[in-house]
Amino acid sequence: MASFATSLERLYPRRIALSVTMGVVAGLVMFAAGQQTAPTDPGMGAFLHMVPLGTVNKGAVIPSFDSTGRRTSLITADVLRRVDDERIYAENLVVQMFNADPKNDVRIDLRTAFYQMAGEGGILRSTERSRVTRADFQIEGDSLIFDTAKNQGRMTGNIHMVIFDSGTDSSEVPPPADRPSSK
Repeated sequence: MASFATSLERLYPRRIALSVTMGVVAGLVMFAAGQQTAPTDPGMGAFLHMVPLGTVNKGAVIPSFDSTGRRTSLITADVLRRVDDERIYAENLVVQMFNADPKNDVRIDLRTAFYQMAGEGGILRSTERSRVTRADFQIEGDSLIFDTAKNQGRMTGNIHMVIFDSGTDSSEVPPPADRPSSK
């Protein structure tokens, strides 16, 4: 028979999720009531200001929307921990950026990463093997730095890139299909 303490241990992850959810809801209510100014940066930057220092959030999901209500990004992580006033540490971080044309959607997969606030945006940095995927390519490297304000990244180390369909990007005409001759 399970003890009362072990029964509560199963509820602990739910309490964390509930407390994070309640914090986000309280922040939205304060914002709607005009008691709080809107954050200047979307996504992780806005989330950073809601997370108390040292708090560990497991199974984090952070969506971001534009002014029309269209989802522009989705950030998921197994673990998010606020390190100090300007940095968040993440494990198994996935950043998905959505565009009007789904062919231009980008996905970034990072085993571990730090997000550092920097002015209007932030810098996402990982020193472990990272992957960036789009419908037409996939690139992997030993480290990644991504500037969210400029929407530009830099990958270094052992780089491996696969271009799925280069014919659409070039003026190359595909050869005619080989047909068996009929005699």
